[in-house]
Amino acid sequence: MLKSFERGVRGEDFSPEKSSPRWRPLFCVWELTLACNARCAHCGSDAGRPRDDELTTDEALGVVDQLADLGCRSITFSGGEPLLRHDWPELAQAVVRRGVLAELITNGLLVADRADDIAGSGFHAVNVSIDGPREIHDALRGVAGAYERLMDGARALSGRGVRLGAVTQINRRNVGLLSEIRGSLEPAGIQGWQLQLTMRHGRAAQRENDLCLSPDELTGLEQVILDLKSRSGDFPIQVADNIGYMSRREPVLRSDPGRPGRFWTGCQAGLTVVGITSHGKVRGCLSLPEAFEEPASVRDRPLADIWRDESAFSYNRRFNPGRLDGPCAGCPFGRICRGGCTSLAVATTGSPFGTTHCLRRTSDATGRP
Repeated sequence: MLKSFERGVRGEDFSPEKSSPRWRPLFCVWELTLACNARCAHCGSDAGRPRDDELTTDEALGVVDQLADLGCRSITFSGGEPLLRHDWPELAQAVVRRGVLAELITNGLLVADRADDIAGSGFHAVNVSIDGPREIHDALRGVAGAYERLMDGARALSGRGVRLGAVTQINRRNVGLLSEIRGSLEPAGIQGWQLQLTMRHGRAAQRENDLCLSPDELTGLEQVILDLKSRSGDFPIQVADNIGYMSRREPVLRSDPGRPGRFWTGCQAGLTVVGITSHGKVRGCLSLPEAFEEPASVRDRPLADIWRDESAFSYNRRFNPGRLDGPCAGCPFGRICRGGCTSLAVATTGSPFGTTHCLRRTSDATGRP
């Protein structure tokens, strides 16, 4: 899932063996709308048109209050394209009033035109999606001129003092261009970069062979990321939850400048993370597919009741190493790793308890240190 500037896996013990009060939705990613003004080849939610039954403003404001009451620390507006929802400034201001960090992930197409509104809404940080240099970015986004509009928007926000991050989905079209992407970030005022894999969900599933990296491509990717981190000084480069797992270089891969020694401690979906769809469905993580939605929506039950239901998010809350299957069965790190990112596991094996995309396994297979 998307990480904020300050957040990453810290090696804390959020394991299901601990008591249920540890299960708090500290971080929420909220799909404000499924509407989108791009047609990205790698879109995991197949966004485009808004849902017919998206939450009303009053309903969404109620969700803000419910999240705050549950102790949520950070709410990230996502989509679709969240800036296409007319009431996003009102919702952002409501988040800030409740003392919760508001963040935004956007494709950047509308940012230059709405820079004053974004800067005035109190966002803790804004994250823009960048997929490559101009031609690659525009092709993946399906919008001519998307790269220039993104960069114009980033510079406009930076000039207004907004903290900016970038997010890149790594796939076969851009995996060889990460160094070039890195060089474009700081001149646009971007202060940090998150890298994640394109996964076989949504529209990307229709082009899996064209986009999604295979397991045997991961060790080379790890080296590229480590090289980028070694050359980047204090500029933060974070790997998202769907990259990594227990290779010998995991602590270097997952740590930020000045914050060494981090490592993967398991998927947090339904433990400290919650995802909410534009029509009020609840998932442990918004990256999970529709099959992982809880039975009740926020229209049916208060969010607190959904979160505290003993049967909720059972794939994580009732995990034990014996549930690991496929490539992860019998792994000595199973209790800690728990099969990696649940969404990645489902994308690669169809099961939430085993993934083919594990750097420990691929490094062992290639004999890399």
